[in-house]
Amino acid sequence: MTENNKEYIGKKLSFAALGAVVLLVMIILPAEYGIDPTGFGRLTGISKLSDPSPASTQDFGQTMIFNIGDYDHTADRIEESIQGLISLEDRPFRTETIDLKIEDFGEIEHKFIMSSDTTLVFSWEVLEGKGDGVYFEFHGHPSSADAPQYPEGFEQAYSKGEGQSQSGSFTAPFPGYHGWYLMNLEEGAITVRLKVSGYWKEHKEMYRAVDGKVINVVEF
Repeated sequence: MTENNKEYIGKKLSFAALGAVVLLVMIILPAEYGIDPTGFGRLTGISKLSDPSPASTQDFGQTMIFNIGDYDHTADRIEESIQGLISLEDRPFRTETIDLKIEDFGEIEHKFIMSSDTTLVFSWEVLEGKGDGVYFEFHGHPSSADAPQYPEGFEQAYSKGEGQSQSGSFTAPFPGYHGWYLMNLEEGAITVRLKVSGYWKEHKEMYRAVDGKVINVVEF
């Protein structure tokens, strides 16, 4: 090895050693050990990485209450829950698929009778639709027996639009009839397949018309 090569390699090793020292002092010591002799770690925020407090132990100014109470093995029955986070029912949820057949120029209204704060998970689609699908209104109203407790003609809309399908979940804001009005926008008769899971007392067709002529109306 020539003297020039030895000198060249020596310079490279010297620069590498110097770079390692700079990296140690300015980056590694502030980040890993909180030692910041140059102040570079404080200016760049690197020294915060050495904070020994994990994020999971930080105080966010609030306390999460999960356990409602201690377990009492002497109690005849324990039935507690955090309202608004869970709603308990005395029966398993239902699951059903309903085919709603709508004539050409047809309209129907199909409702579920639900108690307040009960939930439906739903999905409907126009089978083999080739056009605009349906115009839909998802809405609810109280029963005739409960109607005097509400403003005259009270009805609450939840969603409306045009399309081939819709999916989602719904929690009844009041007891009564909740469901869909559907108007056929396709050419020819169609079938809307409605899949539902959740809690309801019963469901029924409330209204049907073809080309503006009423065929069926159910009192509520």
